[in-house]
Amino acid sequence: QMLVLFAVSIFVLTGITAIVVDVSWYWANSLRVQRAADAAALAGVVFLPGDTTNAYDKARKEAIKNGYNGTSPGVTVTPLQDAANKRRLNVTISAPVSTYFARIFGINSFNATRTAKAEFVLPVPMGSPDNYYGVFGKVRTPDGGITTTTDADTGWLHVTAPKGTNAWANFGAVYQSDDNFATSSLNAEQQAWGTPRTATNTAMTIPGGATISGIQVRLEADRTTGNNCQIQVRLSSNNGGAYTTGSGTGIKNTPNLDGNPNHQYTLGSSADLWNRSSWSTSDLADGNFRVRVENVHNGSCSGTTNLDYLEVMVSYSTSTFVPDKNLAAPDGSSLTPRGFWGTFINQGAEKVNGDAYLPHWNPRTSGVNAEYDPVTYYNYGIEIPAGTSAGQLWIYDPVFCATDSSGQYGTGDRYFSGSAATSAYYTLYDTMNTPYDLQDDVANGVIASSGSLFANIRASDESLGGPNLGNPGASTDCSQGATNNKGDGRYWHDRWWQLTGSLQGGHTYRLHTTSTNPASPTAMDDADGHNSFALWSTASGGTSGPRIYGIGAMEAFTPLDGGGAAEFYLAQIDAIHSGKTMRIRLWDPGDTGDLSASLQILRPVQGAAPTPASFTWTAVDGTPTTGSNCPTSGSGSSITTNTGGSSVFNGCWLTIDVSLKNYTAPQSAGDPEPGWWRIRYTMGGSSSSKAFDLTTWQVDILGNPVHLVIP
Repeated sequence: QMLVLFAVSIFVLTGITAIVVDVSWYWANSLRVQRAADAAALAGVVFLPGDTTNAYDKARKEAIKNGYNGTSPGVTVTPLQDAANKRRLNVTISAPVSTYFARIFGINSFNATRTAKAEFVLPVPMGSPDNYYGVFGKVRTPDGGITTTTDADTGWLHVTAPKGTNAWANFGAVYQSDDNFATSSLNAEQQAWGTPRTATNTAMTIPGGATISGIQVRLEADRTTGNNCQIQVRLSSNNGGAYTTGSGTGIKNTPNLDGNPNHQYTLGSSADLWNRSSWSTSDLADGNFRVRVENVHNGSCSGTTNLDYLEVMVSYSTSTFVPDKNLAAPDGSSLTPRGFWGTFINQGAEKVNGDAYLPHWNPRTSGVNAEYDPVTYYNYGIEIPAGTSAGQLWIYDPVFCATDSSGQYGTGDRYFSGSAATSAYYTLYDTMNTPYDLQDDVANGVIASSGSLFANIRASDESLGGPNLGNPGASTDCSQGATNNKGDGRYWHDRWWQLTGSLQGGHTYRLHTTSTNPASPTAMDDADGHNSFALWSTASGGTSGPRIYGIGAMEAFTPLDGGGAAEFYLAQIDAIHSGKTMRIRLWDPGDTGDLSASLQILRPVQGAAPTPASFTWTAVDGTPTTGSNCPTSGSGSSITTNTGGSSVFNGCWLTIDVSLKNYTAPQSAGDPEPGWWRIRYTMGGSSSSKAFDLTTWQVDILGNPVHLVIP
């Protein structure tokens, strides 16, 4: 019986063993398929959201590396961009798993199918939800606006009816040039005419408030016999009560007349006031203005003096005051002010000026800034949407042109010390849709560059309070109109300059800004100032426009008014970061002079105004010039950065951590996109007080930017 039972059990035990072996083999291979799908999803997702072709290609190649070629029998590799989240790549791999014992039952293989989902978190966009970046608002000037002067004149006008006594004969003949003469044969015979009029007898018109710059009198005259015959002209502003005096200035004589009846003589000029300090428009009005003509016989002059035509032209200028206004786009469209200028501090400045990464010194000339990194900083993303073409990128005020030392005018360019030549370089790359990998940008080549156009320039705009550099004129003057040569970088001060107009849709570009000369790394070690600018982009076609933003870090120059609050966009945080921590690092915030200042981080609120977020903070010294005087840590929803004359975090790195627990990326009222956080500065003092802060802002989400999504 035992032998029978054993013999029967052998078949059962063998079947169970076969099942265990084949199932275990299938389970082990399905894990291998899952790991291959995970690797493929991670490899391809870094090209999303814009480049699905490369994303799918990289995913398939990674699957092949792990033994799963979609062209092999029974093997499929299917990468697919997630329809609901364009930054997520789903990869499904199916492959046959061979069996051992199941073959007895005719089952040669099982099919294993596994799916992986990977998500790519792009660098945090900073500073702008728009197609422009770094637009503070008003381009301020010392007088609160710009006065433009236009020169004009009345044109030649004939005189009106005669005035006074001792009239010349046939005086009406002077109204047109027709060889019909007014005549005089007596020495010192006078005739006065009233305010000039047009050919249609319309009174002379000069705009109210115009400044009279000159008066000219033109006449046609000859003489019949003799030499040394002249005509003398004077002007009156009070109906003949007083005429201009002063030989050669207020009293003007023609040269000796000849016998040519068509000979024209012009007295005065567009800048000649006839020996008067000024003329007003009322002086030239009907009933006030007179032109007196006198026949003068000198020496052998005899016979008759003939006057064929008498006319007057008044030159004047008008001034128009245009108040300071917000910066407009290159195409004239309005740009909503965003509260700061984009900027970078020059290589020869020191770190404590407010830029952590581009100044070489810490402090200037006696210590090197350990964080100096002109290769990595600063970068700006320009997203040109798919379906568009001919994308343009413009830069406002790309050249360094020193203005007032407080930075209150124009975009705020200024010297901190000295007046050395300064450079600005703007280089555009295609990110290849891999924003964390800068090497492939460089390997792909430069898309556009400013080259040397804004390099090695020593210039000042004295109309905006800039310093006198000791050599005014072509070499140092960068004020408007100083040069009309567009190949001279100074021309582009306070103007939009187009870097390129051929950006492709579906690409994200990277604009790199720096003052360091790549070919001569120490050439700008003495350039001690900062250069501010703005960016703007547009493209043809498509359903949406470009976006421009700081990539993970930005340097901001923020003009601030006392006695109020100013806000600007900090960073866009997506809902996928819920549960993580947003880390904000600020270098040297709060250099607001004598004005007290505090800042808040504003959390977006759906359909309403953003509200202050709670956070914790720590601070550490970052420069040897300040000593160990940074506050160490704290928490709350507001930080005092200046106590009213003393910067609390001067030379310090301030780190703020904000919890994103249960975060949904709401869209605040008025915001064009969801998830935008803001900074609020609240200033002490009065509204007439001004302050300016230069700060490096950096935002990161703690955690890996590329990760698998667990079901």
